[in-house]
Amino acid sequence: MSFADNIQFLRRREGMTQEELAGRLGVSRQSVSKWETGEAYPETEKILCLCELFSVGMDDLMRGDLTTPNEDQAASAPPSPEEAPSAELARTPSDGAANAGEAERVRRLRAIGGAVSGCIMTLSLLSYVLIGALCGLWHPGWIIFPFALSLCIFVDGLFAKEDEDEEGARLKPLSARIFGGLGSMLMPLAATIYVFIGCVWGIWHPSWVIFIIAFALTGGLHAVASACAGRE
Repeated sequence: MSFADNIQFLRRREGMTQEELAGRLGVSRQSVSKWETGEAYPETEKILCLCELFSVGMDDLMRGDLTTPNEDQAASAPPSPEEAPSAELARTPSDGAANAGEAERVRRLRAIGGAVSGCIMTLSLLSYVLIGALCGLWHPGWIIFPFALSLCIFVDGLFAKEDEDEEGARLKPLSARIFGGLGSMLMPLAATIYVFIGCVWGIWHPSWVIFIIAFALTGGLHAVASACAGRE
């Protein structure tokens, strides 16, 4: 039997949904779904967690046939609604529709984020041209571009997925996306402010201390974002 059959059987035997198993392992439900369909395999760390969670050996999990329990296991296994044929038939289409709906929602929101970033850069270009033409401030008016880039980095973080390498992954919790976006934009923003202060007022020293502050804040914001993602 395959690993996919074994993991699906063990999950149902314990009366877990894919969402519950994903929560215990710290992965997305889409990952569990791919394991059970044979589209992907978990990392070694997750395999060990599965062995511990279901009290089975790694060799049995990966290559054994766990779908044929002995009589004692069959008598003690808790009933699962998902094991009923009618429930399985009803669950599979809706589950696939939910996956497709979530993936479409993520793609739509990511597209909105890209459009917002494009608008920000377009407005920054128009602002630079207007400021230069009307006020003659071509320098240091160019500083508007790195400011706009920092804002685009925040917007990109605001629409970040749980796993950028996994197709169809859900968006991170809103609080995690906000803190993560702020953390990602801080260092580029600090560099922009440093150059602006240096070019306009010539205070290159000690304004470099802004990088130390930004570095500390970046670490703190990313830590808060990770905590928010784990909590939700």
